[in-house]
Amino acid sequence: MLGATGGGEPIRDVREGMRVVDSAGDEVGTVSQVRMSDPGSATTEGQGMGRSSGLVGAVADAFVGGGGLPEQEQERLVRLGFVRIDAGGVFSGDRYAASDEIAAVTQDAVQLSVARDRLVG
Repeated sequence: MLGATGGGEPIRDVREGMRVVDSAGDEVGTVSQVRMSDPGSATTEGQGMGRSSGLVGAVADAFVGGGGLPEQEQERLVRLGFVRIDAGGVFSGDRYAASDEIAAVTQDAVQLSVARDRLVG
């Protein structure tokens, strides 16, 4: 498999609709959303609990319909960047892979560096 073009992070080459496979080559699902990293998003401490501004608003926007993720995981994913995976079967619903869990990207597939049971969702 090829890495990202131009020497950047592989997530830059990920597009909605791509197949996602885990570290063992097992099918996980398809990419339903790509969100690039926001390194300035370290914590929500000291910010209001509303969903309309700041990091809290960004996290809420990124995970609408993805409920159930602990706030710490949401913050980590927003900070690192992530792909939302529409998974079927045993892992029905959405799963999330952080950008640092993407090993490589080919023309039509995202190869993860972790097993599918290690994905949050």
